[in-house]
Amino acid sequence: MRLALLRLSALGDILRVLPAWKNLRCAFPDARLQAVVEDRHAFLLDALPGIEPVIVRRKKLSSPLTALSELRRAAADIKGADASLDFHGILKSALIPIFAGIPERWGDGVSKEGAGWLQNNGPAYKRQNRYMQALGLSGAFGEKHGFGANSPHALGRFVPALKEATLPENTAWPKETGTGKHRVLLVPGTSKAGANKRWPLERWMQLANALKSSADLRWSLGPDESAWREWLPDKSGVEALPPLPFWGLAAAVRSADRVIVGDTGLLHLAVLLGVQATALMGPSDGVISGLPDGYGTMVSANIDCSPCRERRCQRLACMKNIPVDRVLATVFSN
Repeated sequence: MRLALLRLSALGDILRVLPAWKNLRCAFPDARLQAVVEDRHAFLLDALPGIEPVIVRRKKLSSPLTALSELRRAAADIKGADASLDFHGILKSALIPIFAGIPERWGDGVSKEGAGWLQNNGPAYKRQNRYMQALGLSGAFGEKHGFGANSPHALGRFVPALKEATLPENTAWPKETGTGKHRVLLVPGTSKAGANKRWPLERWMQLANALKSSADLRWSLGPDESAWREWLPDKSGVEALPPLPFWGLAAAVRSADRVIVGDTGLLHLAVLLGVQATALMGPSDGVISGLPDGYGTMVSANIDCSPCRERRCQRLACMKNIPVDRVLATVFSN
């Protein structure tokens, strides 16, 4: 059997389909699995041996002058596959299996831009988090091909896909023996596009002050927080992890007992590493952006105007009103 898996777009979105892809790899060990992903995220497949990346160049995909030819180029690489599983559900991802002539075209129940009209298999839409959305697709495909819910390879079951991944040695935050302190990673930043999902920095400072005597704390600061790196450790009395490549950061995250973070890629990295997460949810939909059962706690302000998709909101009450004491209460809950 030969399967084509499709998921374009953001890093967090790719991370959330990796459990489903890992399940497919385990259930069909003799199959050839190809994953169509954008060039900027192909490195994520390094942690899942046996899944071949098929690269779509984002720059060409984003231009109306070159998008169609880029889709056809990717389609040529998966031509001959027996089935495609589209974990994105937009027109661009749905066109690739059509151009490749794949007879069995599965969707995950979420269809935008008419993508569902180009698919001929898949579960019905269900309002659920994106981990379970992806697992619903792999589970439905598995049932059709002989793997029921009670099978040892139940494809709809969540697994922290990176928990046992081979990672670089963690030299950034090695565990000290004998301290017995809970290790907590604080992640105050987001991408520029997700700036409306940031908890105010003064709240982070209050949280750090409340925790630093009883827990082993570190800040994780990304490229967009380079200015914070110059003063935040001195101001808070909490060290920051050094700048790290992605897999080096993953090794440091895996050494933590809990990660406190907004709705950003590092939240989903923690979940896939099997680390308990406290997710600070403001404008994000707590159902769609939620966590798999048992892998963390979501904290929100529960205000009337959230969730929303207004990235230019000036009030940001949904983040500003998340209370420090409720975040603090999650730290030692597991």
